[in-house]
Amino acid sequence: MSAGEIDLLPGERVLWAGEPVQRPLYIAADGVIAPAGLVLAAVALWFLLTQVHEGAGTLAGLIVLVVGVYGAIGRSAVRYLALGRTTYAVTDSRIIARSGLFRQKELASELATLSPPALKRGGTGTGTISFGDTGSVTLIGVGEPKRVRDLLTKAIDEARARQAPPEADTSAA
Repeated sequence: MSAGEIDLLPGERVLWAGEPVQRPLYIAADGVIAPAGLVLAAVALWFLLTQVHEGAGTLAGLIVLVVGVYGAIGRSAVRYLALGRTTYAVTDSRIIARSGLFRQKELASELATLSPPALKRGGTGTGTISFGDTGSVTLIGVGEPKRVRDLLTKAIDEARARQAPPEADTSAA
């Protein structure tokens, strides 16, 4: 995402812009979801192949099979492909991610409301930066992750300082 593609707020400036340099096929959450999807798909397939059933049973079995296959491999594949079209930007007041497989969606989080950034290092000098806040932007597969995390930490501190009420003058007593 270049600075020209971002709809900046009045007075807002871009501190960093980038995109994933590595797209992980599996993430930690897939360690539970993928095996569960595989089991679900196997049970549905067994049901469809061995049981005598009519209309509604067949439809239910097919739906469970599709859900299981999506959980086992589809979810990871969709995320992998969507990350190929993902861009990130950090401004002096927000962090922004544009992503989407078919239609680009934008998610933004106000810096002053975020928890301190947590870095999980990936392979080949990349990493994922998250904030522990539900619904906040997560930067997946970024290059130079320590530098980006440090930039975010400083930007969050500065955004909070701008929002803090001025301290009362206690010297005139």
